[in-house]
Amino acid sequence: MGGWVDSNVVYKKVGVIIMKNYKLIIFVLLTCSLLANDKEMITSVIKDNWISISKGKSPNILSPNGAWIATSEGSFWQFDSPEDNRARIEESPNILNIKPHHINVEIFGAKKDVAYVVYYLAGTIERDDKIIVPNYRTRASTIFKKESGKWYQVGSHFSPMHSGSGVKFD
Repeated sequence: MGGWVDSNVVYKKVGVIIMKNYKLIIFVLLTCSLLANDKEMITSVIKDNWISISKGKSPNILSPNGAWIATSEGSFWQFDSPEDNRARIEESPNILNIKPHHINVEIFGAKKDVAYVVYYLAGTIERDDKIIVPNYRTRASTIFKKESGKWYQVGSHFSPMHSGSGVKFD
C-alpha cells in the first residue's frame, strides 16, 4: 500500500550520491560543454568556409599537411596541399554562390580530436555574370582533425544530389 515518502530522507540520499560522484558529474558536464563548443566551432568554420569561397578567397581550413578531396565534378580522389586548394579556388573563373545546409557534426577519438561532418550544399555557379550551374545541390562529408586547438579539414567528399548539378572549375 502506498505511503508517504519523507522528502528530507530523499534529499539527504540524493545529496550523498551527488557528493560521492561530484568529480564524475563535473567531468561529464565539462566534456559535454567542450563537445558542444567544438561542434559549434566546426559548424561556424564550415559556414565561414563557403562564405569565403563565394568571394573567391581560400579560407585556409585545410590541414597544413594537406587533405584528400573528391569534388562533385566526379573527380577521382586527389591529395591537395593548401597551396593546390588555394589555387583551385582563387584562380577559378567561376563564382560559387553556395551555402551549406543541415550541418551535422559528430566528434570522435579518445582525445575527441576527430570530427565527421555531413551536410548539403545548394546554390548556383556563375562565370562572367552568367549562371552556368543553376541548380547546384551536393552532399558533403568532411573529416576534421584538431591540431594545436584548431580544427583542420583532412578529407572531403562531395557528390551531386539527384536532380542537382556538381561543381565546374573551368
